[in-house]
Amino acid sequence: MKLPQWTDQDIMNGIRQEATRNVTLYTVFHRLDWRGAAIALLKQQGCPASEAEEIANDTLIYFDRNICNNRFEGRSTLKTYFLEIAKRQWWKRSSRTGLPAEELPDAMSDTAPSVEVQYISEEKRKGFREALEQIGERCKRIFELVMLDYSMEELAQAMSFSSADMAKKEAYRCRLKFRDFITQNPVWKNRIQ
Repeated sequence: MKLPQWTDQDIMNGIRQEATRNVTLYTVFHRLDWRGAAIALLKQQGCPASEAEEIANDTLIYFDRNICNNRFEGRSTLKTYFLEIAKRQWWKRSSRTGLPAEELPDAMSDTAPSVEVQYISEEKRKGFREALEQIGERCKRIFELVMLDYSMEELAQAMSFSSADMAKKEAYRCRLKFRDFITQNPVWKNRIQ
């Protein structure tokens, strides 16, 4: 059975209407297989399969939020935009481990990382999460929202700050608090680097 043709405008309208939002996202992600396209692209970039699936799922969340908040500027097709979000998320994750995705050799794209590399990457993520626990729940939540690409306005709303400027100040204070904690505790620094 052939799927009906979905234009970019149909997809945007469907996402922005509460009654059709879930059906539209399901269609884009599964029936039009943007999820599969994102996973294939990420694997080409050297992303492990398990991480590629996780990033593809996260990409749907960012894509949904960006469409609802009118952040899509129409410079590309929606599918290209979706795939660029996925690539950006992979780049952000891989740069935290010290090697940006663009610098990964092509030879790595078809091979899974070794068990040791996967273990070290997971240990660094775990160390980072545990380090965040040390600076308080409020800062931890701010970092989580910032890593999900919340704008300062969205952060202010989610954290009940009076304005985007207050959210920006609080995020800055948390960064300083985290930096100071890591600087004063070299054991933690070694766990996340």
